Amino acid sequence: MFENYSFDPGTVTYNPYRLSPDDMTDISWLSEDMLQVQFPENYVLDVGWYGRAATLKGVFRIYIVQDGKWEAPLYNEEYRSISELYEGMDIAIAKVRALLRS
Repeated sequence: MFENYSFDPGTVTYNPYRLSPDDMTDISWLSEDMLQVQFPENYVLDVGWYGRAATLKGVFRIYIVQDGKWEAPLYNEEYRSISELYEGMDIAIAKVRALLRS
C-alpha cells in the first residue's frame, strides 16, 4: 500500500498491505497497525485506521512520535479516505525530514 514512497533515511518496520487507493473491496486490512517507519533520532512514523472497518466509519491517522512518547505525538492528523491518506503521507514524510534537519 505504501510501496511507492521513499522513506529515506527511515526504515520500514511494518507494512503488510498492498492496496490501491481505488480498491475498497477488501476492508479486512483496516486496523490500527498498517505501517510503521523507524527514522534516526528515535522518530517513528505510524499509520493506522481508527474506527469500525465493517461500516467504514472511522479515520486513518498518521502519527509522528519521538522516543516512544505516544501520549505526546509531534504530529497527529486524520484522513477520511485512502486518497487523502496518501496526500497526508507526503506531508508527514516531509515533516519527519524537517525534524531531522533541525
